[in-house]
Amino acid sequence: MFCLLLQLNGINSSLGGPDHLAPVKVEEITRNLKKYRKKYEQEDRDASNQMTEQERMKRTQLEEEWAAWVAKWKQLNEEDRAHRMELIDGEACDEEEGYEAKEVEVEEVVGVTEEVVAVELDH
Repeated sequence: MFCLLLQLNGINSSLGGPDHLAPVKVEEITRNLKKYRKKYEQEDRDASNQMTEQERMKRTQLEEEWAAWVAKWKQLNEEDRAHRMELIDGEACDEEEGYEAKEVEVEEVVGVTEEVVAVELDH
């Protein structure tokens, strides 16, 4: 649309480019400018609405993916709960923030054996 207006005003030819419209065509376009403006404004609105619809669809898809991920996480969390309870001596630490870990010291005697290893050195 902007190029059309430039050509109508003769700016295109003053910039060094040839004027491609015949005088009859310029008059026709000038008479129909309001019609063209309405047509292109409607096309712009349609494109904007379409983009908005695409954004809504994308947002809905992302929300569904997030909800599915949260549901899966909750399911896995619940499945692992029994194992976690076993590890923490039956204390329900998922719900309670006051759970304290017990510190346990264990001494283990490690057996020591000596072994002679033959190593050949190539000189």
